[in-house]
Amino acid sequence: MKCLLVLLSLAALARAQDTFECECAAYVTMGDKEVEVLKFPTTTIDDCTTDYPVCFERCSNEWNFLTGDGSLNIVGPDGDGILIGQHMCDTLKGSGITELGQHVVYLYYHVCNAGPWIFTGQYSHGNLCCTSGKYYDC
Repeated sequence: MKCLLVLLSLAALARAQDTFECECAAYVTMGDKEVEVLKFPTTTIDDCTTDYPVCFERCSNEWNFLTGDGSLNIVGPDGDGILIGQHMCDTLKGSGITELGQHVVYLYYHVCNAGPWIFTGQYSHGNLCCTSGKYYDC
């Protein structure tokens, strides 16, 4: 039985290594670090060396869909009536940050969990501001 469990674990590990991921997230710069404010769904890609453009395009399209190319005052797609800016403040609040004054939000992507996150060139057209964890248009 232990042998079967080991074989299944190895098979799962080998399969996981064949999965190439494209990650996308929005960040604000706080001091000398980037802080994530919105995580997009991870998608799979075919190759870690040649699919950078594919990952960039998916990330860019998702940003455009959610924010209308950079607005934080758009209601999120989940039907809860909450603005994207509020979702971002909620993410910060979950990290213990309830106060944030006038920060631009930048979009980054990451391929196969290798190397640095890459800036897409896209950013919010307004600033993200949070007071007591609540978003306000600043």
